[in-house]
Amino acid sequence: MTTRSELDRKFIAAVERLGRALRVARQAVATNHKISLLQLQLLERLADGTPRRVGELANEIDVTQPTASDALSVLIKKGFVERHPDETDRRASVLALTTSGQKLAETITADLAPLLTDNRDSSDEDQATALRVTLEEIGRLQQNGVITINRSCLTCQHYRPPDKTSAAHCELLNEQLQPADLRVDCPDHTKTRH
Repeated sequence: MTTRSELDRKFIAAVERLGRALRVARQAVATNHKISLLQLQLLERLADGTPRRVGELANEIDVTQPTASDALSVLIKKGFVERHPDETDRRASVLALTTSGQKLAETITADLAPLLTDNRDSSDEDQATALRVTLEEIGRLQQNGVITINRSCLTCQHYRPPDKTSAAHCELLNEQLQPADLRVDCPDHTKTRH
């Protein structure tokens, strides 16, 4: 019989193996486009069309500001990213994708699409439960200081967990959240106060 401790170790090992496999696949895509994995992540972040400051991007991908700044400088030189004055603070600037940067981001998304192809035997309910359990584990690791950035529903002050009478709820969106609706990286995330 497997103990809870053994089950926890198996879960972490499985997630770690999955993470390594995804990183290898993403690195291959980055190498194919002659960019670094960090630059790929920055392009993916900026692909949503929301201009950001260097510090915001650094926080989102959990690197230092100088590290993000160096990677962004290369993307600017390659013509994929451009700086604009920040409309809220003219002393600062924000970064956005150029047209060629947007095209590259779309190509990267297409290149990574096979990783997301749904040919699994598991049900939607099984996948939603796996998502919830994984987000709970990420939250636990954040509380223990292992993970610094976590913008998932489960660590947001707007999230209300389910109880015996109602489903989980996002107070910001004023919507019920089924396990499949949980966000992994919410732009509206507000960290819970401890």
